[in-house]
Amino acid sequence: MLVCATLALLAGCSGESGSGAGPGAATSAATGGGSTGSGTADGGTSSAGSGTDSGAGAQAGQSGAGAADPRFRADAARLPETRSQALRLLRTVTAGPDSYGPGYERRTPYESDPADWPVLGSDCVWRQASLPADVLGSLTRYARLPAGGGRGEVRTAATVTVHRTAGQADGEMAETLEEALRCPDQQLRATERISGLNSIGSGYGTNGNTSADDVLLEMGEYVNPALGKGAMPYFWDQVRLGPVTIAVVVEGGKGYAQGDLLAAQARAVAAMETKVRGELGAGK
Repeated sequence: MLVCATLALLAGCSGESGSGAGPGAATSAATGGGSTGSGTADGGTSSAGSGTDSGAGAQAGQSGAGAADPRFRADAARLPETRSQALRLLRTVTAGPDSYGPGYERRTPYESDPADWPVLGSDCVWRQASLPADVLGSLTRYARLPAGGGRGEVRTAATVTVHRTAGQADGEMAETLEEALRCPDQQLRATERISGLNSIGSGYGTNGNTSADDVLLEMGEYVNPALGKGAMPYFWDQVRLGPVTIAVVVEGGKGYAQGDLLAAQARAVAAMETKVRGELGAGK
């Protein structure tokens, strides 16, 4: 059901102007970390883009009259306060190849440097910079589904970013939306780029988002000669849970149905949301 909501949201934004690739768009090039900003600062889990029956998505689907509030509430005592604590959380919750489905494997390099931070320049080119003061850590893990059966390679990157406060995470998310307005076409690496970005950001209670603070869904075209000629699909899905942002980008995959790519993306987002709930949730 949540995968269908993701498809509906992406279809609904396809006629809009681009509104946000953010640092997450650079996961193909480096670490990740964009976000969206329109919710509260209480924390949340599960989203319209977060996939299967696991975790908060299942809870949201079970909620009804008299049911408990499905929104995630963080235990302040369990939130990371230092970079070492943030790194432990990042290594615990960031998705690996097994989160997407059968056949996915690690890419090389497999992990980004948690001290790096991608920055979109005025020339719409992504570059690496030092970690901002308000970010405790950001980790990206890279995976791929090799080409086969007449279909092209699928590349994925899962990013988790830990801010010091939910308000700071929300501010970075708002900046992400602004970045795509000024740069609907962006250069990731020397031979990799995305273009024609369309996006929709949904705060809690809007567009099927029943529990996360914020959801950002994006689609566009991805060009990478290493994966074949011409444009290929580009999908970005990110949610915010208090001071933590979770994101997955899917690129490439010529010959795959859009729904198959979105389903793999949703599974990884849902798996990470469930882990964050278990690590940081109140009453756990």
